[in-house]
Amino acid sequence: MLRQANQGAAHRQKPHQDRRPAIGASITAGQRRLNSHPRRASASRGPATITAVSDPKNLCGGTFGAVYDFYIEREPLARLVGRTVWGIDVSAMYASMAAITQLPEGATVIDVPCGGGVAFRALRADQQVRYIAVDLSEEMLGRARRRAAGRRLSQVETVAADMLALPFADATADLCLSYNGLHAVPDPEAAVAEIARCLKPGGELVGSMFLLDGSLRQRFLIGRGQQRGEFGACGTSADLRGWLGRAGITEATVEPERGFVVFRGRKNHL
Repeated sequence: MLRQANQGAAHRQKPHQDRRPAIGASITAGQRRLNSHPRRASASRGPATITAVSDPKNLCGGTFGAVYDFYIEREPLARLVGRTVWGIDVSAMYASMAAITQLPEGATVIDVPCGGGVAFRALRADQQVRYIAVDLSEEMLGRARRRAAGRRLSQVETVAADMLALPFADATADLCLSYNGLHAVPDPEAAVAEIARCLKPGGELVGSMFLLDGSLRQRFLIGRGQQRGEFGACGTSADLRGWLGRAGITEATVEPERGFVVFRGRKNHL
C-alpha cells in the first residue's frame, strides 16, 4: 500500500509572530515562522533539523513505515506493489520528481510529507537549493536524514510539522512537493490551501494522491482504510481540481483523471 500518513488535526498550531529559530532548535511561542531571518547554519554541515511539533504520531512509523519506505524507494518494486495490490501505475509519480532538477540556483523546495525522502532521488549533491523536508513522523524524518546523508545532500533540512499547519511564512517556496499524503488527512482541501500559501507566486505544486473515483478494487481498499483510520476524506478528481483552484493553483493538471493521480499546477500571480 502506498503511504498513508495520519496527519491529524490534533497537531494544528496557533499562528505566532515571524521569527526563524536556529537550526536544531524547537519552535516555541515566538518562533512559529521559519523564513523571516537569514539562515543561521550552513548547509555544508549536513542535513539540519527543526522541530515544529512534539511527539508526532504517524501510521508510517514502526513496521508499516519501514515496509513502505523499503519498497517506495525502489521504483521497480513500487511499480510491482502498485500494479498487483492497487491496479495502478506509479511511474508518473517518479517521473514528476524531475521538477526538482529544473530549479534555478537559490530556489527553495518544501517537500511535505517527505516520508523517508523518496523525492531525494532527483536532487543532486551539488545543486544549490534549499530543500525543506517536512513530515509528522520523527521515524520517517530519521529515515530521510539518513537517506540525505547517504546521498551527500547537505542542503536538506528536516522539519517535524503537520501539513495542515506548516511553520513557514507565506510565499517561501519556489516548488512544493506533496507525495501520497493528501488522501490521509481529515481535510485535504485545507492541506492544499496551506501548501499553496507557502508557494511564491508562479511557484509550482507537484504531488500525488489516491482519489475516490478509481476502480472497484481501489474504492474497496480505500473504504477499508477509512474504516481503520488510515485514509481521510480523499475526494474525487473534480474535488481535487476544486481544491487546487480555490487555493490559487492555476494551469492545474490531474493525470490520470481517477484512481491514483499525479497533480501539478502553478500559484497565480494575483
